[in-house]
Amino acid sequence: MDTWGIDGEDYIAAIRAGAIDPFGQSADELQASLDADDRDWAERLAALSEAEIDAVVDGRMTVPELPVPADSDYTRELAAEAEFVGRMRALEARTARLEAEKRELFAARLSQLLDGGGNIDTARRESASVLAAELRLSDRTIEQRMTGAWQLVRELPLAHQSHKAGRITAGHLRTIDQATRALRLDANVDADERARVEAALVAIAETTTPGRLRSRAKLIVDRALTAPLQQRHDLAREQRAVWVDDAGDGMVVLAGRVPAALGYGTLDRLSQAARAKDKDDPRTFDQYRADAFLELLLCGQVPDDLTGVNTLTATIAVTIPATTLLLDDMQRRDDGADAEAGSGEDAGDGAGGRQGPPDPELQYPAMLDGRILVDAATIRALAADTITWERLFLHPVTGIPITVDTYPPNRAMRRWLKARDGHCRWPGCNNPVSRADTDHTRAYADGGTTALANLAHLCRRHHTMKHATRWAVQQLADGILEWTNPLGDTYRDEPQPQGPRFTTTTTTDDRPRGTHERGEPEQSNAPPAALPF
Repeated sequence: MDTWGIDGEDYIAAIRAGAIDPFGQSADELQASLDADDRDWAERLAALSEAEIDAVVDGRMTVPELPVPADSDYTRELAAEAEFVGRMRALEARTARLEAEKRELFAARLSQLLDGGGNIDTARRESASVLAAELRLSDRTIEQRMTGAWQLVRELPLAHQSHKAGRITAGHLRTIDQATRALRLDANVDADERARVEAALVAIAETTTPGRLRSRAKLIVDRALTAPLQQRHDLAREQRAVWVDDAGDGMVVLAGRVPAALGYGTLDRLSQAARAKDKDDPRTFDQYRADAFLELLLCGQVPDDLTGVNTLTATIAVTIPATTLLLDDMQRRDDGADAEAGSGEDAGDGAGGRQGPPDPELQYPAMLDGRILVDAATIRALAADTITWERLFLHPVTGIPITVDTYPPNRAMRRWLKARDGHCRWPGCNNPVSRADTDHTRAYADGGTTALANLAHLCRRHHTMKHATRWAVQQLADGILEWTNPLGDTYRDEPQPQGPRFTTTTTTDDRPRGTHERGEPEQSNAPPAALPF
């Protein structure tokens, strides 16, 4: 800082006041660097003799640098990597601030129009058209941005401020906006509950990626909505449809809005066909799936019927709270008295046929592939009638798996790990375990054991990176992975407990994953003392 002609303390004070360092360093990091420079200067002076000090005072010599080992290619590479990360971090923060200021300007202009009275639609369109002509954009685009900015600043103030401060990215903000739309439209949810949900999502967003935030947000928002998932699914199911969008170059996008279980089952069937294709088939995995999709719809078979795909059966992994399957809707109503007497029925998922508003503490829907909410009626029907579904039953209070469909220990261990991990355990990755490898945290060749405390799921990309790059990992208690990047920064990835959890104090279901914080590990993530299989 002094080399730029800027006083170090003044510069740090400016950063604390909100300025952004061009290399992405925080005020604390700059203060530590300044303190290190002071220590270095003191050590250099202490190494001088009295004659040398006199020479320095007289201007006949400069204070020599302390001897340091020559930089290696490795240290220079790390320094370049650190500079790159810092510069990009600073640019992201500055970009976020500019985007937030644009959003505030849009919102302020629309507020002025609303306060002005008159026909607000006409006034908004006129204002949007003036800016659109100047920016060479359509007035519809400007009008949508203006309305969206006004709603976001007004309805999601915490998320807006977090983005403005550079703590979350635009991707995180979009995820929060999309995830909470149904909540903000639900007139039966009070303002305090909306604020609680927003605060929980912002806390998670500041510690993880948009993909992981999206998965967590579904459960958090679902618990706050007053309409049960079953009721919302029944309404959404009426909107199922198929449509075609022009993709150019003689191609189209054929899309459909269908129930989640059937949609994922369809994709899994196509994937199985592609994995079983002849090794001499020149088509890529995606090309084969696309061809099989069309042939199945038009002809009822895959191209040339090479793989016998008609005999394939899709397998969908669904995590089910055990009480979800206990009673159907009629039994829930008829046995209400038993539930009040403590028979256990009140610990179900809270969806479908429940009289009165659902208790958010007990409302926990099933999850498809660890990411998609599935209504209870679909789960009950499939679990009862389809033997190819892999069913994993969970304790309704602790969330620890208590029963599986099969007994062989090796398969049971994989089932338990899938329930614990939910997705790839690389920091920030959200690829589901269905597309991940079971990795030995400490390599088996190095003495690592094939045990639950030494296994975790990594997708193929990150499994390769773990072994081929300078990232390091160790597995702590309760399945917590502590990752260290080549620059020495550490990241903790903690398993998300499956199923609802109950406490006598403030709930911790929504505590962020993958944080830098050092807290007590969640005991609900620990393997049971004796595996229940």
